[in-house]
Amino acid sequence: MDYQRQLLEELMAPFERSNKHNFWDDSVCKHFLVKFCPNSLFTNTKSDLGPCTKVHDEKLRKQYQEAPDRTKYGYEIKFYDYLQSLCNDLDKKIRKGNDRLNVRPDDTLLNPNKDEKEEKMIILDEKIKELLVKIEEAGEEGRVQEAQILTKEVETLQKDLDFLKNSDDSNPLFKQERRMLVCEVCGAFLVTNDTSNRMDAHLQGKQHTGYKQIRETLHEWKVRI
Repeated sequence: MDYQRQLLEELMAPFERSNKHNFWDDSVCKHFLVKFCPNSLFTNTKSDLGPCTKVHDEKLRKQYQEAPDRTKYGYEIKFYDYLQSLCNDLDKKIRKGNDRLNVRPDDTLLNPNKDEKEEKMIILDEKIKELLVKIEEAGEEGRVQEAQILTKEVETLQKDLDFLKNSDDSNPLFKQERRMLVCEVCGAFLVTNDTSNRMDAHLQGKQHTGYKQIRETLHEWKVRI
């Protein structure tokens, strides 16, 4: 019997709550009355706004939506102003994220071994030129075997030189950062050419869908006014 009474109380709780409140009461969430409560969008994400301590009640929302004089309360203006402030704060973070990815570090950070590499290339190039002169002299004097040995040395040095020219000595940390981009909807850092599964997980995640809902709601309101 106690269990049945408890179950009945739980089922009736929303209706009793509605009967105890008017939609204009301070204890009622005005954002929920207008559309939705932003606090409920980002639970357990980096953008978590914390729990809303006010009442969310469908019956009260219906009463507000059907009230002929609801515009006098100014709830819509406050709701959309709040959404705009959330977007403004996020857009600042997005700009900072893009600035971070677009900044060009000092050349010594990008290519820490650049000077050493160039010095090795110059030395190899000079050795190759010296050997080519010796090969020409040996050929003119009929020293065929010596010319062949020197030619093999030139080929080896030329391979080393080509390897240095084609090698990538750029800092891997900055290479990785250049492969990143910032999501223009929610501000999350994404890896370009990431797997479709990870991209789908991002697009379906709370942070992305939450800010997408906020941006779309703001857009619809601006078009309407």
